[in-house]
Amino acid sequence: MKRSAVLAIRHYHLAPANGRPDYWVWSLTPPEGLGAEFFEVRPATSGELTPLYELPARIAELRRTGADSAALEETVRACADWITRTGLRGIAHRLQVLAPVVVEFQLPDELRDLEMFPWELGLVDGLPLSLHQVVFVRGVRLDASRADEAPPPPHLRVLALFSLPRTKRPVDLGAHRTVLRAELLDLAAGGREGSVPMELRTRQFGVSRGTLSGMLREPGGWDVIHVVAHGLPGSLALEHADGTADEVGTRDLLRLLAPARGRTRLLFLSACWSGSRVADEDNGDTSGQDAALTSLAASVAERLGCAVVAMRFPVSTDFARAVAVRMYRYLLRLGHELPQALNNAVVDSVTDARLAERRTPLFAAATPMLFGAAARTLRLPGRPMTRGPLRGVPVRAVGGLPERPRSFVGRLREMTAASAALAPGSGLTGAVVHGPEGMGATTCASLLAHDHREAFDVILWHPRPTPREAAGRPGADPFEDLLTNLTVQMPGIGVPSPLPHWKELIDKSMRHRLRLLLVLDAADRAIGLEPRFADLIEQFAGADGPSRILLTSRSELPGVAAALPRMELRALDVRDLTQIIHTLPRLGALARSRRNRVLMDKVLRRTHGRPGLLMDAESNAGTVRELENWIREH
Repeated sequence: MKRSAVLAIRHYHLAPANGRPDYWVWSLTPPEGLGAEFFEVRPATSGELTPLYELPARIAELRRTGADSAALEETVRACADWITRTGLRGIAHRLQVLAPVVVEFQLPDELRDLEMFPWELGLVDGLPLSLHQVVFVRGVRLDASRADEAPPPPHLRVLALFSLPRTKRPVDLGAHRTVLRAELLDLAAGGREGSVPMELRTRQFGVSRGTLSGMLREPGGWDVIHVVAHGLPGSLALEHADGTADEVGTRDLLRLLAPARGRTRLLFLSACWSGSRVADEDNGDTSGQDAALTSLAASVAERLGCAVVAMRFPVSTDFARAVAVRMYRYLLRLGHELPQALNNAVVDSVTDARLAERRTPLFAAATPMLFGAAARTLRLPGRPMTRGPLRGVPVRAVGGLPERPRSFVGRLREMTAASAALAPGSGLTGAVVHGPEGMGATTCASLLAHDHREAFDVILWHPRPTPREAAGRPGADPFEDLLTNLTVQMPGIGVPSPLPHWKELIDKSMRHRLRLLLVLDAADRAIGLEPRFADLIEQFAGADGPSRILLTSRSELPGVAAALPRMELRALDVRDLTQIIHTLPRLGALARSRRNRVLMDKVLRRTHGRPGLLMDAESNAGTVRELENWIREH
């Protein structure tokens, strides 16, 4: 969007009773700085603004009481009607004529609460301004602080965090992470001029203050930080060390994000209420109606000097994911500026018949918000890039840890519990993830290990027994191989010779307070082949220190390390399996054709809820004929 306008208020009056404006004059400066136009607003009564001030609370109440979508839309429409009739007067039609246009607010500090009202709900021909390609940018402060920026690396660095604390009503973010990660990797492999070189880091479990702080202090910094989390006005829910919710207020969040100042260019807060108004923590008196009102997003944009995308209201995970994926596609692949990229994504998502928000178009159109002076013209990557994609730069050597799973959906309760057990303050020494063959225990363990990389000095992955080892052929001693790897991977402990007894090795690591995560894949088979594995597990699980052990198994390992919590994997439901299919290159391509609907139904039935069988089907889905052969064999 090359065209930009400024919407300012030069004259106004505040009611003595409540400090709210009862009169003001809009000044609209159109693109190219042509002559300003003035529009006087004089509400008939002091109570006309009350529904706008109380809109977030009213939406929260409707959602708490389980009101239907019609009630939500009716509440928002009442505000839209007032904005159209009185709040914007003739400005709505004027902006529609100027569209596509970016509108920057310039309001006095006393009217910052007015800036947060959903002005994009001004209706023209029955549609809100946001669907007419009018984009409002809030929180534009010319004195927004920035740090001296060090030369950034010649590739885009993207950090995506999915905070999932243990709650009574958890939300499964697995599909969100999987789809967003797949889309970003696709953009890295096939963006404009061949590629957008990208280093992508995602973290789904164990997103604590310490984890976030450590990631933000990495020397390379981050161009884009994408945060998906529960939210309340003025706060985000991260995770405590024990996996429970940690409500981080605006002031604390600003301290955590301080290392990103001057380096990060875009922060996407995919959290309910992150754009909603809240009493300013820096205001001395936040009890009365005259307290300064701001938002989490506005505070971050002003303090960090970056662009911020936020959510005014709670929306479905599907809608938030759709907006994010489409915005990054427009931003990175098509080269749009951020306002246009976000607006296109909102228009596409509001009109998407597959999303529940199609029943509440005004509510949905008013939810995504844009903050910060940097947002007005932001382009990414915006600097010379190296050629070829960067599909992930390793943080540190982690033994034989497999690659991060590309497709992971479901297993919310099991993964949350296992992640909490691995956390530093859990009081536990590890966990057992078990289930029948093909249920995905290995995939779960791999994702857990990747998500806890920053919490450990060393992650040692011991793979399941090879066919040679399982057959008991001479020369194969997986237990001695594990001890050798443990010795080599333990920094500062040294490599004793000859190889020490395993109990001595574990004791020595505990004395050195080594943060080691030992992952034994298919522990039941390893124990069956070599009983010493059971003794090692018992010793490790009973040790006192920061190290953890993570086991996968087909059984719950009765009689082994009883103190370790068990997470049983059951069959996935059809919805989870369908989401996984859409993230896979072969099955996903076939599923997008309606002609293959019956074929996909057969695949789902043959998998019996086991993601392992689904991945087997994926490897045999090069053509429809190959997939049909797989179906017949199963």
